[in-house]
Amino acid sequence: MDGEFSEWFEEDFPRLVGFLMTLGAGRCAAEDAAQTACAEAYTHWEDIRRPRAWVRKVATRAFYRDQKAALSTAESIRRIAARTCGDHAEQVAERDLVLAALRTLPPRQREVMAWTIDGFRPEQIALELRTTPETVRKSLQRARTRLKGMLEAHAERRFE
Repeated sequence: MDGEFSEWFEEDFPRLVGFLMTLGAGRCAAEDAAQTACAEAYTHWEDIRRPRAWVRKVATRAFYRDQKAALSTAESIRRIAARTCGDHAEQVAERDLVLAALRTLPPRQREVMAWTIDGFRPEQIALELRTTPETVRKSLQRARTRLKGMLEAHAERRFE
């Protein structure tokens, strides 16, 4: 069991942290929630059928339970604008902008986007969130439309 869990942990932990950051967690909060979920997964390893999905559900609950206050979108954008230029800084700024935009989505849309970005299909997401694939697809459509509008508006303000 230890070897199987260790192999899974090595492979999935970084992706789990990214998943939580997509939900709106900062890196430290994401790592804390991921660690909490993985520790719980270890204790239940023999009973877990779909570890990738199981640990994401547990980590999501841990993140929301422990979350104090998310940075406001305006604060995130001010931080982005304050950064210096350069390829790396621009990539970081773009990532932060997208994460800030994701934080403004309603919770269900944000959750569906996080699962999608992490490589899950609507059918899989529906199974884990106990809804229908059609509901997941509709949430994705609404989230993408909203994100596109926000990111386009930001781009227009940037070049004014």
